[in-house]
Amino acid sequence: MTITVHRLDAVLGAEVTGIDFDRLLTSDEKILLQRAIDEHLAIMFHNDTPLSNDQVVQLCEQFGPLRPTLADKSRLPGYPGINRVSNRDANGVIGTGGSDVVTWHSDLSFTPPLIEFLYLDALELPTNGGDTKWLNLVAAHDDLPDETKQRIAHLTVRYRLRDGLDFNNYFKASDGESLRDETEISLVQTNPRTGRKSVWPNIGPDFSAHVVGLSDDDSALLLKELYEHCTQEKFVYRHRWRVGDSALWINTQTMHEREPFPADQVRVLRHVNILGVADPHQ
Repeated sequence: MTITVHRLDAVLGAEVTGIDFDRLLTSDEKILLQRAIDEHLAIMFHNDTPLSNDQVVQLCEQFGPLRPTLADKSRLPGYPGINRVSNRDANGVIGTGGSDVVTWHSDLSFTPPLIEFLYLDALELPTNGGDTKWLNLVAAHDDLPDETKQRIAHLTVRYRLRDGLDFNNYFKASDGESLRDETEISLVQTNPRTGRKSVWPNIGPDFSAHVVGLSDDDSALLLKELYEHCTQEKFVYRHRWRVGDSALWINTQTMHEREPFPADQVRVLRHVNILGVADPHQ
């Protein structure tokens, strides 16, 4: 088979066909896929049936070491790098995510290093709702006024989980104390392979964020303005899942959102964190 990359008619994303998931990628194939991710920010695979857990691990490990989720109660037995994203538990594994909307965010680890890539695929889907949307934060950065680009170029943001969360139950973690760390990350992320810059105001639903060196009010105002800029519809790609679909994307140059779906229906996906180039401020 020959691997082909077809750009989606969207602000980001490409569909990849021709991968033999039963074997490792050749060096040329890996270079092709890495370039596709760097250019399109996310690549999608339409598989007739879902990959096996072994195939998921084999694919993801070719892009970097896997970082098991801190939500250890959702890890699949025998596959600590894969966690269950679902509104249902199964075989002693607690699903994460529920059925309500999960608003715009990127995935953070509060103990470095930073997660550079994410993988997600669909095993079981509701009859309606549950779409995943991505934001093109490279395009959002390019669309900023030059004055704003200069202002934010060297700023960093200190993140931690917001106060009042039940770390053990909400995050499906056996050790809630493992989530009480914090980290400092560049507000403008740079892909070291391409030099492309993205603006990353990652003030998603669970984070407390503060721009280092600014007052509380100035920090909140700047992040709010950038968040509202980035979440404009012109930067959004919506993916309507089919069972067997897989997605692999750059965590540091996108944000994603999960749309709600009926709570009486079942949605099951698998999620993998992949380490890559870490932020120099961590």
